[in-house]
Amino acid sequence: AEELRAHCAALGVRIPCDDEVLAAPGSPLAQPIDAGGGLRIGNRFAIHPMEGWDGTGDGRPTDLVRQRWRNFGISGAKLIWGGEACAVCPEGRANPNQLICSRETAGAHGVGCVSLIEHKALCVAPIVFCDAQTRLWLTRDAQ
Repeated sequence: AEELRAHCAALGVRIPCDDEVLAAPGSPLAQPIDAGGGLRIGNRFAIHPMEGWDGTGDGRPTDLVRQRWRNFGISGAKLIWGGEACAVCPEGRANPNQLICSRETAGAHGVGCVSLIEHKALCVAPIVFCDAQTRLWLTRDAQ
């Protein structure tokens, strides 16, 4: 900790830090946090993965994706920020094997959600924006 403080001081940056890393349950990172709006997250560990290149051609998760989601749940992190970036239509994918969130793929995605729920993790999934047609599709489906 002293080396870090000295390095930060040399850079003109003040970053407070503890002298020792505490293990759970005493660690501040292991404590719940109020995220606002009545949402309480079980600890301060978070995972922020990006989209994978390992979905199926039609946008469903593969065994590798499901394994990754299980590992997110098993990790103990209580906030999964973007379990996987999903497109809302095939044309909106950033890569040909990116997941697609649609009525057709919803059941396949549920397996990953169940893994996270079993471990009491909150998952906030980003949706990759596509185009004007996607906006029409989302608006139509939301009604």
